[in-house]
Amino acid sequence: MRRKSKLFGMLLRNYIFFSLTVSVSVLLLLLFFVWRTNEWLAEQELPQVQASEIVRANTADMPTDTIESLYGWVEILDERLRVIEVKGKKLDKPAAYSEKELNTLFYDTKENPYHTSIAPFHSEDGQLRYALVKLPKNKIKFEVSIDELTAADRKFFWGAILEIGLLFIVLFGINVYVYSRLTAVRLTNPLTAIAEGIRNVAGGRYYERLHFEANYELAQIQESFNAMAEKLEKAQEDNKLLEESKQQMLVHISHDLKTPITTIQGYAKALQLGMIEDEAKKLRTMKLIHDKTQLVAELIDDVFELSKLESPDYPVVKEAADLAEFLREMAVDYYDLFEEKHFVFDCDIPSQEVIVTFNRKLLYRAVSNLLANALKYNPLETTVRLILTDGDTKVSIEVADNGVGIPDHLRDRVFEAFVRGDAARKSDGGTGLGLTIARHIVEKHGGWLVLDTEGGTTRFELMLPKAVVKTDSLVSAAH
Repeated sequence: MRRKSKLFGMLLRNYIFFSLTVSVSVLLLLLFFVWRTNEWLAEQELPQVQASEIVRANTADMPTDTIESLYGWVEILDERLRVIEVKGKKLDKPAAYSEKELNTLFYDTKENPYHTSIAPFHSEDGQLRYALVKLPKNKIKFEVSIDELTAADRKFFWGAILEIGLLFIVLFGINVYVYSRLTAVRLTNPLTAIAEGIRNVAGGRYYERLHFEANYELAQIQESFNAMAEKLEKAQEDNKLLEESKQQMLVHISHDLKTPITTIQGYAKALQLGMIEDEAKKLRTMKLIHDKTQLVAELIDDVFELSKLESPDYPVVKEAADLAEFLREMAVDYYDLFEEKHFVFDCDIPSQEVIVTFNRKLLYRAVSNLLANALKYNPLETTVRLILTDGDTKVSIEVADNGVGIPDHLRDRVFEAFVRGDAARKSDGGTGLGLTIARHIVEKHGGWLVLDTEGGTTRFELMLPKAVVKTDSLVSAAH
């Protein structure tokens, strides 16, 4: 995955790009100004500086003041290119020139120290002469005041400045536009997407996600926003499932309460109207009413217990005790019940102490629910095993039977509230909350409850950690 660059780096790069383009634009404008100035200066005539402008038949009449003011001089050459007269302060020494030397003076090179011009003329006596003007390059300074310019020159000068100003405005505008677009693409567009995402979340559209390419900081915001939206979407789905579960639970509770209550009402009405006269039938009817009343009380008790266990703030007071002795006492309590139904009740509990921290009342209910299910839903002569295994970091309580088993379509939902087999859904089929309550109790102890149906055996394994917890401490550990 390509590493994202930071926002500071992006802004710095864009600023450098902007500064460089502005600098290049200014440089181009300066070059344009110099070119236009040189063009203008080249068009200007420098009177009384060019040799053709000062030649006179009488050399005494030659106006050399301007040349001399520019630290130059005029050499008068004869036909053989010998210097016969100098007007001004001569700085070099040649007294004569060859044609090659004379031509070299007109080369525009760094080695040539002079601006040179030459013009032929005839002296008063008809002799051919040459006026050679030399102006030292390092001494010449053309200083022209705006006030000294003609109207045409001023128009040209201010026109050049206007051209340069307009070009600068255009180039600067282009730079600002490009810089703004780059910043908008890298910064404004992601911020717009984030604002749109926030509006989606505020409107309850948690399924919306952000998808944009951005720098490190904005990419982090995008990842965090998407993670938040995903959690909100999951929470919304969980709330929907919870609401559906509550509705389903209300339906089940109303059904499981209505059946025994209807039976109670029917038999109570029959007794009230004297429709049952036989004493033996009256006793059976009263016992039936008592059993149905007890079933309703169990259902209400289980629903109340489940609502408490589902609360994350429900406190579980645990103390260190011998789990082996605890299970032996439970086995004694259930031994007669299994004997009455001709069950084979096999216990495998270590003789040594197995010290674990647990809540006696809650754990008794969890294991009791497992044993009661095995007793309630299996036929005669079923073998039920209660096994305690002591491990290094955890202990395992196993309740297994070789009875009718659990239907395939219920195995994945067996720990959900009110999930029971069709054969068990009758007036004495239990509340359907036993395994749900057992699972919550185990999780409150920091353990877990699993079902294994391999090998034709229904095996519930209840596992508890062996962490030593201080006696009478308050634990609120819920998964």
